[in-house]
Amino acid sequence: MTGNIEKINQVYNTDLERHSNLNDLILTEKSAGGILATDALLWLRRALHMILRFFELVLEDGSSEELVGLLKTAYRETLITYHKWPLQLLFSMLCRMCPNRSRLIQVMSLNRSHTEASVYRDLAVFTAALRLNVDSLAAFYSEHQLECENKVPQLVAPNKVSGW
Repeated sequence: MTGNIEKINQVYNTDLERHSNLNDLILTEKSAGGILATDALLWLRRALHMILRFFELVLEDGSSEELVGLLKTAYRETLITYHKWPLQLLFSMLCRMCPNRSRLIQVMSLNRSHTEASVYRDLAVFTAALRLNVDSLAAFYSEHQLECENKVPQLVAPNKVSGW
Protein backbone atom coordinates (compact mmCIF):
# COMPACT_ATOMS: atom_id res chain seq x y z
CA MET A 1 0.00 0.00 0.00
CA THR A 2 2.87 2.34 0.82
CA GLY A 3 4.33 1.85 -2.65
CA ASN A 4 1.01 2.78 -4.23
CA ILE A 5 0.75 5.91 -2.08
CA GLU A 6 4.30 6.87 -3.07
CA LYS A 7 3.44 6.47 -6.77
CA ILE A 8 0.37 8.70 -6.38
CA ASN A 9 2.46 11.30 -4.54
CA GLN A 10 5.10 11.14 -7.26
CA VAL A 11 2.55 12.11 -9.90
CA TYR A 12 0.86 14.62 -7.57
CA ASN A 13 4.13 16.45 -6.98
CA THR A 14 4.71 16.97 -10.71
CA ASP A 15 2.00 19.67 -10.87
CA LEU A 16 0.46 20.68 -7.54
CA GLU A 17 -1.89 23.21 -9.12
CA ARG A 18 -3.39 20.88 -11.72
CA HIS A 19 -3.61 18.04 -9.20
CA SER A 20 -5.69 19.89 -6.63
CA ASN A 21 -7.68 16.75 -5.88
CA LEU A 22 -7.35 13.04 -6.56
CA ASN A 23 -9.97 12.96 -9.30
CA ASP A 24 -8.22 15.79 -11.20
CA LEU A 25 -4.88 14.02 -10.82
CA ILE A 26 -6.23 10.80 -12.32
CA LEU A 27 -8.12 12.51 -15.14
CA THR A 28 -5.10 14.67 -16.00
CA GLU A 29 -2.89 11.60 -16.05
CA LYS A 30 -5.40 9.72 -18.21
CA SER A 31 -5.59 12.56 -20.75
CA ALA A 32 -1.77 12.60 -20.95
CA GLY A 33 -1.67 8.84 -21.55
CA GLY A 34 -0.09 8.03 -18.20
CA ILE A 35 -1.05 5.18 -15.90
CA LEU A 36 1.27 5.35 -12.86
CA ALA A 37 -1.09 7.04 -10.38
CA THR A 38 -4.19 5.56 -12.00
CA ASP A 39 -2.91 2.02 -11.53
CA ALA A 40 -1.56 2.77 -8.04
CA LEU A 41 -4.91 4.19 -6.89
CA LEU A 42 -6.73 1.20 -8.36
CA TRP A 43 -4.61 -1.21 -6.31
CA LEU A 44 -4.78 1.00 -3.23
CA ARG A 45 -8.57 1.02 -3.47
CA ARG A 46 -8.64 -2.75 -3.83
CA ALA A 47 -6.45 -3.18 -0.74
CA LEU A 48 -8.59 -0.73 1.23
CA HIS A 49 -11.67 -2.63 0.09
CA MET A 50 -10.26 -5.83 1.57
CA ILE A 51 -9.46 -4.07 4.86
CA LEU A 52 -12.91 -2.52 4.86
CA ARG A 53 -14.56 -5.88 4.29
CA PHE A 54 -12.47 -7.46 7.05
CA PHE A 55 -13.56 -4.76 9.52
CA GLU A 56 -17.19 -5.16 8.44
CA LEU A 57 -16.95 -8.90 9.11
CA VAL A 58 -15.32 -8.26 12.51
CA LEU A 59 -18.24 -5.99 13.40
CA GLU A 60 -20.86 -8.42 12.05
CA ASP A 61 -19.45 -11.46 13.83
CA GLY A 62 -18.83 -10.29 17.36
CA SER A 63 -18.34 -13.75 18.80
CA SER A 64 -15.37 -15.38 17.05
CA GLU A 65 -12.09 -14.92 18.90
CA GLU A 66 -10.09 -16.14 15.91
CA LEU A 67 -10.20 -13.73 12.97
CA VAL A 68 -8.18 -15.63 10.35
CA GLY A 69 -11.37 -16.98 8.78
CA LEU A 70 -12.83 -13.48 8.52
CA LEU A 71 -9.64 -12.18 6.90
CA LYS A 72 -9.66 -15.03 4.38
CA THR A 73 -13.32 -14.33 3.61
CA ALA A 74 -12.56 -10.65 3.04
CA TYR A 75 -9.69 -11.62 0.74
CA ARG A 76 -11.88 -14.05 -1.24
CA GLU A 77 -14.57 -11.38 -1.65
CA THR A 78 -12.24 -8.62 -2.77
CA LEU A 79 -8.73 -9.45 -3.97
CA ILE A 80 -8.37 -13.11 -4.84
CA THR A 81 -9.59 -12.68 -8.43
CA TYR A 82 -6.72 -10.24 -9.09
CA HIS A 83 -3.98 -12.49 -7.71
CA LYS A 84 -2.37 -15.44 -9.38
CA TRP A 85 -1.80 -18.56 -7.30
CA PRO A 86 1.67 -17.59 -5.89
CA LEU A 87 0.19 -14.44 -4.30
CA GLN A 88 -2.85 -16.37 -3.13
CA LEU A 89 -0.55 -18.84 -1.40
CA LEU A 90 1.54 -16.05 0.12
CA PHE A 91 -1.59 -14.35 1.44
CA SER A 92 -2.77 -17.62 2.95
CA MET A 93 0.54 -17.97 4.77
CA LEU A 94 0.50 -14.33 5.93
CA CYS A 95 -3.01 -14.81 7.35
CA ARG A 96 -1.45 -16.88 10.10
CA MET A 97 -0.12 -13.63 11.57
CA CYS A 98 -3.61 -12.20 11.95
CA PRO A 99 -4.22 -11.28 15.59
CA ASN A 100 -7.11 -12.73 17.51
CA ARG A 101 -10.04 -10.50 18.43
CA SER A 102 -8.72 -9.63 21.89
CA ARG A 103 -5.34 -8.54 20.53
CA LEU A 104 -6.97 -6.59 17.68
CA ILE A 105 -9.13 -4.69 20.17
CA GLN A 106 -6.08 -4.02 22.33
CA VAL A 107 -4.10 -2.68 19.38
CA MET A 108 -7.03 -0.59 18.15
CA SER A 109 -7.40 0.95 21.57
CA LEU A 110 -3.71 1.93 21.35
CA ASN A 111 -3.11 -0.13 24.51
CA ARG A 112 -5.14 2.37 26.51
CA SER A 113 -8.04 1.59 28.74
CA HIS A 114 -10.73 2.09 26.09
CA THR A 115 -13.65 -0.22 26.50
CA GLU A 116 -14.33 -2.86 23.91
CA ALA A 117 -17.64 -1.14 23.18
CA SER A 118 -15.92 2.17 22.46
CA VAL A 119 -13.42 0.46 20.13
CA TYR A 120 -16.30 -1.17 18.24
CA ARG A 121 -18.15 2.15 18.08
CA ASP A 122 -15.07 3.90 16.65
CA LEU A 123 -14.46 1.01 14.26
CA ALA A 124 -18.04 1.28 12.99
CA VAL A 125 -17.61 5.02 12.37
CA PHE A 126 -14.28 4.44 10.62
CA THR A 127 -15.69 1.58 8.55
CA ALA A 128 -18.69 3.64 7.42
CA ALA A 129 -16.40 6.47 6.28
CA LEU A 130 -14.04 4.03 4.57
CA ARG A 131 -17.03 2.44 2.78
CA LEU A 132 -18.01 5.86 1.38
CA ASN A 133 -14.47 6.45 0.08
CA VAL A 134 -14.02 2.99 -1.42
CA ASP A 135 -17.43 3.15 -3.10
CA SER A 136 -16.73 6.67 -4.38
CA LEU A 137 -13.42 5.57 -5.92
CA ALA A 138 -15.07 2.50 -7.47
CA ALA A 139 -17.81 4.67 -8.99
CA PHE A 140 -15.23 7.16 -10.31
CA TYR A 141 -13.19 4.38 -11.94
CA SER A 142 -16.32 2.87 -13.45
CA GLU A 143 -17.60 6.21 -14.75
CA HIS A 144 -14.28 6.98 -16.46
CA GLN A 145 -13.62 3.42 -17.71
CA LEU A 146 -10.48 3.12 -15.58
CA GLU A 147 -11.25 -0.24 -14.03
CA CYS A 148 -8.84 -2.94 -15.11
CA GLU A 149 -9.27 -6.66 -14.51
CA ASN A 150 -5.58 -7.50 -14.97
CA LYS A 151 -3.98 -9.69 -12.37
CA VAL A 152 -0.81 -8.84 -10.52
CA PRO A 153 2.02 -9.95 -12.80
CA GLN A 154 3.60 -13.21 -11.76
CA LEU A 155 7.23 -12.94 -10.81
CA VAL A 156 9.33 -14.73 -13.38
CA ALA A 157 12.74 -16.09 -12.53
CA PRO A 158 15.43 -15.20 -15.04
CA ASN A 159 16.64 -18.07 -17.29
CA LYS A 160 20.23 -17.50 -16.38
CA VAL A 161 21.82 -15.73 -13.49
CA SER A 162 25.35 -14.70 -14.33
CA GLY A 163 27.98 -15.97 -11.97
CA TRP A 164 26.05 -19.08 -10.93
